[in-house]
Order: sequence, then structure tokens, then C-alpha cells
Amino acid sequence: MGTISKYWRHIKINSSGSRQILEIAEAKEFFTSNFPEYLTVSEVPDLKIQGQLLEWMGDNSDTNLEINYLLAERCLLCFISWQIEGVCQQLAANFGKNYGFNSRDLFPYVLTDDGRIYNKRKQTSAPSFAQEILQSFDQNQGSLATWTIRKVKQHSELNSFLLECGVYLISDWALLNDTPPKQLEKIFSSFYNFTPLETQESLNILSSYHAIYRVQRRQQRLSSSGKKCLPPTTEQLEQIAQLIETKTGKNISPKVLMTKLQNLASQLREYRIYVRSGSLPTIPLDTSKNQSLANKISVSQEKDTMDEENEFLTNYRQQFVQSLDAAIAEVTNIWIELLKGKKSPKAEQFIQALHLYHCQGKSMTEIAKNVGLKAQYQVTRLLKLKSFRADIRQKLLISLRHSILELAKDYTNPQSLKTLDKQIEIALDEQVNQVFQEAQAEGYTSSHHYTESLFAKRVCSYLDLKPRP
Repeated sequence: MGTISKYWRHIKINSSGSRQILEIAEAKEFFTSNFPEYLTVSEVPDLKIQGQLLEWMGDNSDTNLEINYLLAERCLLCFISWQIEGVCQQLAANFGKNYGFNSRDLFPYVLTDDGRIYNKRKQTSAPSFAQEILQSFDQNQGSLATWTIRKVKQHSELNSFLLECGVYLISDWALLNDTPPKQLEKIFSSFYNFTPLETQESLNILSSYHAIYRVQRRQQRLSSSGKKCLPPTTEQLEQIAQLIETKTGKNISPKVLMTKLQNLASQLREYRIYVRSGSLPTIPLDTSKNQSLANKISVSQEKDTMDEENEFLTNYRQQFVQSLDAAIAEVTNIWIELLKGKKSPKAEQFIQALHLYHCQGKSMTEIAKNVGLKAQYQVTRLLKLKSFRADIRQKLLISLRHSILELAKDYTNPQSLKTLDKQIEIALDEQVNQVFQEAQAEGYTSSHHYTESLFAKRVCSYLDLKPRP
């Protein structure tokens, strides 16, 4: 069921990237004259109406019928535009706050239909995304609304943008379903550097999940049309847990197993985001196992005096800020040079936007007005804050690890330095993650107090001293 006006009112975006509702008179006249029985009701039977519109689209053998074809198509394209908007709003509601985007950032990728009625023989431009959805739709396989949702979530450019923000549109259960055990073993041993014992535990969980959940899903798909992967039922969890116990002798409750499966999916999701977007994932550290940097180092030191610890921490903090400053300068200069090569004002806009965002706490909409861009989403594309931070983070970790190891030589003996090396690597990752998590979190607050984080302060310090390009 749906609201009748969605068949003649079309959602588009204007030149500034803002949402606009366009009422199409020809579509309204065509629809109301053919479906007068629905004019006085609040909801209409979408499937019945769409079936009739599709039937008219299938018969365009003469001029009069071709007009019906075009108007029936336009009514369906109007309906699709509302469905597209709904998906974007849902994605923004689910992920936008945590990953720094809103529905307006998504609209330009998928709301590409301008609402005009084209003569098929004279249309020279490529089909809009809504037209592609309609042309590929088979009403025997489901509803147009469901098909639109699926196609939006499969849109390659939209998914690239979401990946850049850190969102990978696949459920935990589908992700576990299509991950081969050999791939998981490689990811955990090479990418996460997990121990063989940790990797084997995850392999046992995944293979048992496949043996129960995936096999049963395949059987279901043979008897019905494909549906999205739903969370495992209590019965399935019990069967998986029983299989794990048979393999390993370990008894896991369904509740604990569900948590382990979700954690496993989260790790695989981070890896896939990294592979597809190039953005380094933030790996959560278990604080019960990983102490602070000061504790990590003091545990391994033989010279365990308070004076030495304080001296080391003072030198460490100085080195951290120096390395962060160097990483910010290096990455910012690289990005500016790349933008200069495009022969546009983007390099100047980039520096100005960085300053407005980090130093003045301006919103993306306010920044757009200040730097001469038309819409908020253009600022998001220009700054690419997630990628920008990821590049700085990588430079910082490489530089900092080397300098801190050199510094630690003065506070520990050569025999314990090898052990200290790994401990410093883990501890630094924890410290650096905290800095960038604080910077990212500031972007989600409405008060825009960006300059409170260390990252924002050091970016501002660098920009205040840097000459404009």
C-alpha cells in the first residue's frame, strides 16, 4: 500500500545538491484519469497499480500507445524516486552519525533522474539510475519497492562512498557465509597477527557455522526465492555449539556463541573495508590484556625507578607530538600537490576547508558557502576526512615506532628489547587509535568543538604557519 501522489510527484536533486519535489502535470493527469477509484483513499494497492502500469509499458506498438508507455513509465519512475530517497534516509539513520555522513551526501549518487518525460527514440543521454532499476525489474520475482532497495544498496559509486566512510553494506551473516576458512586463516594470521591458537578457535567457529547455517540456507533457497541472510535461530546456535563441542571439547552457550560470531564478522568487515577502500581499520584492543604505554614499558624495564619512568614519559610525549606534526605536514603537502595537479582551485579550497573544519568548528554546509562550493556533499568529497586521517595515522605509526624504539634503548637492556619491540607496537597502536577516535568523534557532535582534540590542535598549528598555495 502507498500514497497515491507518489506516482506523479518526483524527487530530484537540484544544482546545489538539495532535495526537491517536482510535480509532473502530465503524469498526474494520466494517473488520475486511469485510476479514479483511488483518488479519495489514503492508501492505494501498489502491486495492482504497478502491474497495470507495467502492462501499458509492454504495449507501445503505435503512437498513442507509445504516449501511454512514456506516461506509465514516468509514474513508475516517480514511485522509484521515493523509494530511493527512503533507502538513503535509512542508511543515514543507521550509519550516518557514527560514520560522518547524512542522506544529502548519498542523494547525488542515486537520485539522477531529472523527472522529464523522454521520447525513447530521441533520448540521447544515458538512462538514469531509476530507469536502470525499472528496465531490470521482473515483477514475477518480487515487488518494485524491494527491487529498488536492492539495486540502491548494490550501486557501485554509492558503495565506494560508503566504504570511504567506513560502511560495508553486507549483513554479518552474509559476510560469514561467503568467507572461506582458508581466507579467514590468512586474514587473521597475516593482517591481524593473531596467534595460531586464536586463529584456530575462529576457524572452528566459522567452519561449524558453515556446516549448520550455510547448509540450511542453501536448502531454503532451493525451495524459495533468495532472501537476505537472517540472524541464526536459537536452534541453529545450539546445533553450531554442539558441533564445536564435538570438534574441540569446549562447551559454548548460544548467547556466547552469538557474541563470538558477531565479533568474527566485525573483524572480517574491517578487513574488507580496508581492502576495498584503503582506509586502515581501527582495531579494538582488549584493555584487560593491553595496558597503557607507560605500564607496558615499565613492566619490561630493569631500571624501574620513578625518575627514569617520568623522564621516559616526558620524552615520549614530546616525540609523539613531533611525529604527529611531521605526519600532518607530510600528508597535507602530498594531498595539496595532488590537488594542484588538477588545475583547479581545489588546493586552496582544501586548505581553507581544513582550517574552517578543525580550527573554527564550521559545519560542512557553512564550509561550502565559505570556499565557493555549492553543496555539503562537495565538501565531504573534497576533504575525505576518513582517508586523510588514515594516511596521517599510517605515517605517524611508522615514524613513532622507530623513534620510540630508539628512545627505549636508553631505558632497557638489549636482551629485553626484542620483547619490548612488540609491546611498543601494540601500545602505540592503542595510543594512536585514541587520538584519531577523539578526532573522529568530534565530527559527530552538534557543538562543533573540534579544536579540543590533539589532532585538531596540531592540524590548526600546522595550517597557521603554512603559506597558502
